[in-house]
Amino acid sequence: MRRSRSWGIGVGLLVALSCLSLPWGHAPQAEEDSLGCSLETLQGTYIYAYGGFSIEDGRQRPIASAGQEVYYGDGTMSGVYSQISNGTVVQNIPTTGTYTLNEDCTGTLTTEDEIGTVHYDLFVDPSGDEFSWVATDPGILASGFEPRVSKSTPPPRQTQ
Repeated sequence: MRRSRSWGIGVGLLVALSCLSLPWGHAPQAEEDSLGCSLETLQGTYIYAYGGFSIEDGRQRPIASAGQEVYYGDGTMSGVYSQISNGTVVQNIPTTGTYTLNEDCTGTLTTEDEIGTVHYDLFVDPSGDEFSWVATDPGILASGFEPRVSKSTPPPRQTQ
């Protein structure tokens, strides 16, 4: 009897010690090290919609916008959007822009179109499948999310 109990304790101890070396709920170090962003992280077609406000003469004026953007993985993007601003509708406005993206997946975006120039802070999923943004210019209260709908990058839109 004594021999079988010792063997049982030995096996139990061996199993317990083996379990301690398993990566319970933790990603392997190699995966953690591979997370990070570069310009190439944003590549493909993204869509968005948001509501916000502009501040003009101390009054909030509603803005609603929806659009499609293509990121080329090289720090440039182009897109098209429609917008309602304080009741005025503008449709199919072509836009272009440049972006930066840091290794920690934060970055900036500057867009230009017929309405003007707008600056944003970006917060990107390391997979590039989605990012959030917030407008950083005074007088604009707007933020949103953009999911990627395609990894392919069509040629840049021609502005008129």
